[in-house]
Amino acid sequence: MRKVKIHFAQDLIINKNRSIMAGFDMFIIGHPPISYADGFYDQNYRIEGYKYAQKMAEENGIAFTYPFKCNQKGCYPFQYGGSFVCNSCYRSGVDKDWWKIQVEKDGNEFCCHGLDFVNLQESTNYAFGKSFSEAISNY
Repeated sequence: MRKVKIHFAQDLIINKNRSIMAGFDMFIIGHPPISYADGFYDQNYRIEGYKYAQKMAEENGIAFTYPFKCNQKGCYPFQYGGSFVCNSCYRSGVDKDWWKIQVEKDGNEFCCHGLDFVNLQESTNYAFGKSFSEAISNY
């Protein structure tokens, strides 16, 4: 298995709607398709792009980054005061690389691994699953 470059909306879809492309990229970089006091992007189009990227990951195995969340339901990191904090428990530092994994398709299974992953022989921070959800759970 080799480390795969993450591709974004401009690489994978042809769409002039910036909100759809923003939602697509939000999935790829590991952010929820919501933002607070944003107003610039249309929320429905952003969610459409997010779901499209999620579908492409499941069906075509495109690579994406997945941030681990706090143990509380509904916790998502968001930018506040120059760093990222959790929206429910307000923990800071949740934007650090050790909170994130990359998920990609490898053969007929999905593999998730830490961002410092080198390869299967040299690294220990990886797990496999039949779906990307299962690979994340196994990690």
